[in-house]
Amino acid sequence: MILNNFFKTLLVITTAPIFFVNTTMLAAEKDERWYENTKINGDVRLRYEGIYKKPGEDTDRERFRLRLGMKSKVNESINFVMRLESGVQDPVSSNQTIGDNFSGKDFGIGRSYIDWKINKNANIYAGKMKLPWIRPGGGSLLWDGDLNPEGIVMFITNERLFMNTGVTVIERSSDNSTSLFSFQSGGNFTLDNSAKVKFGYSVFKYNHAKGNQPFYKSKGNTLDDLGNYLNDYTIFELFAEYKHELYGMPVTAHLDWLKNNEANYQNKAYSAGIRLGASSKKHEREFSYTYHDTEKDAVIGAFSDSDFAGGVSDSKGHLIRVRYGLMENVRVGGTFVISKHGSFSVAEKEYNRMQLDLEFKF
Repeated sequence: MILNNFFKTLLVITTAPIFFVNTTMLAAEKDERWYENTKINGDVRLRYEGIYKKPGEDTDRERFRLRLGMKSKVNESINFVMRLESGVQDPVSSNQTIGDNFSGKDFGIGRSYIDWKINKNANIYAGKMKLPWIRPGGGSLLWDGDLNPEGIVMFITNERLFMNTGVTVIERSSDNSTSLFSFQSGGNFTLDNSAKVKFGYSVFKYNHAKGNQPFYKSKGNTLDDLGNYLNDYTIFELFAEYKHELYGMPVTAHLDWLKNNEANYQNKAYSAGIRLGASSKKHEREFSYTYHDTEKDAVIGAFSDSDFAGGVSDSKGHLIRVRYGLMENVRVGGTFVISKHGSFSVAEKEYNRMQLDLEFKF
């Protein structure tokens, strides 16, 4: 009911001005060519991946990811954003595995949303949007970077403070719809040495998770005898991020801690990491290291990092990444995961992963 009223209000706000539009303005807009206000972008990634389990069987495979995006200017304050992606059946991965008898691959809508800038301090995302929440250091403790939520989120910012809040829909049914209510807030500060520091906190509350089937897959969370979530999830997060330069090279460090208040135990997670350099331009180099420790019911496993420890909770370990700008809009990189999972509920297993990437952007 809250979400329906929210969307109805947005619809009224956006359609009311139609009745007051000057006909001269409409004529001028017709003279504009649509492609003058539209930008196309995309990327292709080729990947070799090796997964090494102990105990368990090892896996070697080749994969690719294709994404084709469009951003179109509706007017001075509103943009429409759309992106087509491979692998849309998985909410946290657009990868497709090569080698299925030359068969076709999934390709569909990954994003489709309105970006409405209300004024210089406030804007709204509405639709199937890019990940709207702050991830300190670009980390993936709580959210996989490929996740595209669906709903409405409002952002309010100025030079010192930031805040976002919204409602996203996970499952829609007549008797037991599941939504995620989100809130983030904090501050940005500049130190005497010009370093930039961000502090913040978040609240993510899932309604009707307990007793429902897992979202996509359980990914390590505790289930009841019927295979439904045993716990609800109200996740409180504290985070900090530090940015500076070291000998002309950008440096970012982060800390992230969270707790699910709906679970009595196995309800905490944290990560700490550092990133040196950048790889967006030719000959640039980038290195990052992150440590993750996630207890079994600290997060919704289906939406956290899909690569780390096989994408499951009840896991801990190291994530190392190196990248190099091979030429303009082309980079090579490697990701190495050294992790363990299952220490709480079953015998602990080793899970190591190597990814070698070649990426093209346009």
